[in-house]
Amino acid sequence: MSGVGLAHNTLVVAAGVAAVGFAAGVVGSLCVLRKRALVGDAAAHATLVGVAVAFLATGRRDLPTLLLGGLASACVGLGALVLIRRWTRTRDDAATAIVIGVGFGLGIALISGIPAWGYPDSAGLETFLLGHTAALTARDAVVLAAVAAAALAVVVAAFKESVLVAFDAAFAAASGWPVTAIDCLIVVLVATMVVVGLPAVGAVLVTALVVIPPVAARFWTDRASTMLALAGAIGLVSALVGVAVSASRPGLATGPLVVLAAAAWFVVSFLAAPGRGWIARRREAAAAGRSWDEGLVIDACLRLTGGGASAHADAEATGAFTEEGAIAAAAGDRADGRAAAARAWSAVVVAGLVEPAAAGRWRLSTAGRATAAARRQRVEAWLRLFAEDPDAARGLATVDLTGASGLSSAIRS
Repeated sequence: MSGVGLAHNTLVVAAGVAAVGFAAGVVGSLCVLRKRALVGDAAAHATLVGVAVAFLATGRRDLPTLLLGGLASACVGLGALVLIRRWTRTRDDAATAIVIGVGFGLGIALISGIPAWGYPDSAGLETFLLGHTAALTARDAVVLAAVAAAALAVVVAAFKESVLVAFDAAFAAASGWPVTAIDCLIVVLVATMVVVGLPAVGAVLVTALVVIPPVAARFWTDRASTMLALAGAIGLVSALVGVAVSASRPGLATGPLVVLAAAAWFVVSFLAAPGRGWIARRREAAAAGRSWDEGLVIDACLRLTGGGASAHADAEATGAFTEEGAIAAAAGDRADGRAAAARAWSAVVVAGLVEPAAAGRWRLSTAGRATAAARRQRVEAWLRLFAEDPDAARGLATVDLTGASGLSSAIRS
């Protein structure tokens, strides 16, 4: 019966921690979109002070009391961060570092000093550093799940306003929304999730539970609602994996395992996500490079046939050209241009943009002349835009040093 009870308690605790992971991912999405990730870190490192002070004030080690103390100190730390930013010339990153360092240093000093001062029942406070789900009871898990559910309910109720402020605070203010109040709501939600995440991953790593799942989810979608749902799912699965591995390997702390599971999701998202993943972006860049090289070959063919800058799709070719001449004209003086131009020539031939004219000579097909003329017009339009309004042009296209450029994709569109 004791084994059954232990298994039941483990499942209940896992459910509570999973609820925290899901809510942390959802709330963290608003934090990441609002570019407030380091705010959560400042709150997390300030929580230890509140945990220690709550124990000193009450002499109790029950989880709700300690978490309330942690929430109070997190809010104090965030208030100090705001004051430092507003009333001094300290930069945001420096102000955040100050709050993190002072809060964490004071918290460690208090927690490590309490046992030496002879306070009874003080053992175990240090577990808030890295988390320790094995010490949670079913009652504690219910408390964590209830707080997580309340945070989710607030996010659902204020979803539209929070997303609007996260994406465009200036527009939200101009539209009459209370941006400061919504900002404060987001910060309080983040502080709350940081505090309830302490038993799962500890003060050192709890920010990762709030930040990594949203960052991983952002690779997969452009929709805020989908991002929040994915981030919640990633946080939930990461929490479950961390708890399961920790339960099966008692020597391993839960917090680092939860963070490592979330980090694994991030790596997969970074590599394999469609559109934004590294593999997809490399493929897109390679396709843009090939398209650019093919355009250079087509343009070289147009020049070799006597087509001037005003050539049109219905212009008759005035001459033919050799494969070698087209490749050399397209390659120019680029170090790797010849190999790229040779590959592009093969693609142009397969696409039917050039056709045999005589023995060993080629000419543009009707489709090739149309493609070349249209490409030249787009290039000239972009060059005029760069000359007349370079700032606007740079905002629409970028050119790298390889010739496989963002300009090529813009020219194709």
